[in-house]
Amino acid sequence: MYILGHDTDLMKSKEVIRFFDVDGVLAVYAFGEDGVYVVRDDRDYDDFLKTHDVYATACAPTFMKEYVENHCDPKKTFVISRSYTDIEDDQKIRFIRREYPTILEENILFVRGTSKTDIARKVLEERFGGLTAKHLCIDDTLEHLEKYQAEGLKAVHISSLLLLAELL
Repeated sequence: MYILGHDTDLMKSKEVIRFFDVDGVLAVYAFGEDGVYVVRDDRDYDDFLKTHDVYATACAPTFMKEYVENHCDPKKTFVISRSYTDIEDDQKIRFIRREYPTILEENILFVRGTSKTDIARKVLEERFGGLTAKHLCIDDTLEHLEKYQAEGLKAVHISSLLLLAELL
């Protein structure tokens, strides 16, 4: 049986600062001519995004829309996404503004490397008094979850919110 990484009261509290990933957390989409969720090995995803806006047809899962609307304080809700081009940034921003209108545009942040931990730590330190502030980094990638936790950040897998949705 799967056990939540954090208690449900913490995940529901509007006092918690949240850092959401986009792909696999806030966005559900299909891409490629066959509409599958992976890019073929003979394609470079970054090049693919230059000519295809996968976020134009992306949808926000209903439970995520409800979670953001009902449990998140807009001033404490952030998006941190790994991105490699301004084109990709713009696509993600348009998607978030369309599907999650309560997320403030100034709280949509991008990292051009592989780690999102530095930007989360910076936000916590500059705006909320550091790592002692109640926070959650919500991601679907084990690599990112492990990096968050190794840096002292509290992280939960998206499946924790899926389970929470069933409990509510």
